[in-house]
Amino acid sequence: MAMSMLHGRPLLPELPAERSRPYLAVNMVTTVDGRAAIGGTAIGIGSAADKQLMRALRAEADVVLHGAGTVRADPLSARVPAELIPQRLAAGLTEQPLGAIVTASGQLPAEHPYYQSATRIYVTSDRPVSVQGPQVEVTRVGSVAEVIADLGRRGARRILCEGGPTLNAALFEAGLVDELFVTIAPKLAGGAAPLTLIQGGHFSGTLPLDLRSLHELDGELFLRYAVRASAP
Repeated sequence: MAMSMLHGRPLLPELPAERSRPYLAVNMVTTVDGRAAIGGTAIGIGSAADKQLMRALRAEADVVLHGAGTVRADPLSARVPAELIPQRLAAGLTEQPLGAIVTASGQLPAEHPYYQSATRIYVTSDRPVSVQGPQVEVTRVGSVAEVIADLGRRGARRILCEGGPTLNAALFEAGLVDELFVTIAPKLAGGAAPLTLIQGGHFSGTLPLDLRSLHELDGELFLRYAVRASAP
C-alpha cells in the first residue's frame, strides 16, 4: 500500500449535526518498547511515512492540539505544508488548522514557531502566561473537557491531538477520545522510567480499543483504533 493512503480516506469522519462535541483523534509514534520520546523529544522515532500520515491527519482537522511539554521540547507548529492547503479549502476548512496548547504551569517559550499562525493557549490554572502576539489568544479553563467544549463552541468539528503523554492521559480519562492512531517504529530505545504514549491517568481497569486498520510498511506498523468507551 502506498504510504499516502495508509488507513484509507477520510481519516477523520464527517459528523452528524446532532453530535454534542467535536470528534477527537490522538496520533502518536512509539518505539517497539513503548517509548514516545527519546531525549525528551519524539523527533527521529518515526519514518517519512509516519510524518506524511501526520500531515494527512492535520489536513482534515479543524484544530491541532498539543500539551505544553511537547511545545517546549520541539520546534514544531500546527501547520500543514502549502500543497495540502487546496485540499483543506475544497473541504470548506481554513487554510491552516488552529493550533491549541494546553498548559497547567503556564511555562511556555516566549517565542516559538507555533505562534506564527493562529494559536489558542488554554491554561488550566491561575498561573501567568507570558506569551503574547497578534495571533495568540489565552483562555483560562478548569479542565481538558472545558478545552474541548470551548473549541466546539468556536466551530471546531474535528480535533487532532499529537500529545504529549500527559495531555493524552487527561483526554482518555475524561472519555473525550474517539480514535487512536499509533505508529510503531521498528526501533528499541531502552532507558529507565520511559515516557510512554500515556503518562498518568486513572482508569477503572483497562480502556478497551477496537482495531480498525493495521498496515505494515518497511517494518513500521501503522495502527488505527476506535476507543470503545468514548463520551457522546
